[in-house]
Amino acid sequence: MLKQLQLVALTCGLVSSGLHAAPAQQPPVQLQPLIAAMELRLEIANDVARSKWHSGKPVQDSERERQVIQNAESRAGEFKLTGDDVREFMTAQMEANKMVQYARIEQWRETGHSPEKPDVSLTDGIRGRLDTLLPVLVQSYSAFQPYRSDTRCSGWVQSQIQQQTGDPVIVTALQRATGDLCRTTALQ
Repeated sequence: MLKQLQLVALTCGLVSSGLHAAPAQQPPVQLQPLIAAMELRLEIANDVARSKWHSGKPVQDSERERQVIQNAESRAGEFKLTGDDVREFMTAQMEANKMVQYARIEQWRETGHSPEKPDVSLTDGIRGRLDTLLPVLVQSYSAFQPYRSDTRCSGWVQSQIQQQTGDPVIVTALQRATGDLCRTTALQ
């Protein structure tokens, strides 16, 4: 019984000491552009899905993924990153992108509603937008590197995701895209 009372007292002491602590630090300014670039890439995934829907191409395109990852890895030094970091990061972005594509195609199948054809083809326009976004995405990732080990990182990321979008498909995909962004998790 005494040990239980001590545990309760210790817990109450920890909780009450937190009431007087300084407010949590705001996320670093480098996080918002990173999450915004990730979200933009996922928004482009909607166009990729529409293009694949109309062309009948499968969502999985291993050759294209390999090309994108190799391109990003070849530029890792330019952004003061390792090839492994860039590969891990871009793999997460591509997996999140596929989540959006699969979700949209499933929605269209379920509703029987075919989406409008994109204004540009996958190879002529949509991939160009993704290629143009790549250095912005990797530069933003590089700028966020010093904050990845902060114990508040996961909380910052979740807060930014919720501020970015109300689309549940994009929110879920952003969760995947940021899954390995933080090297630690916040204390629970």
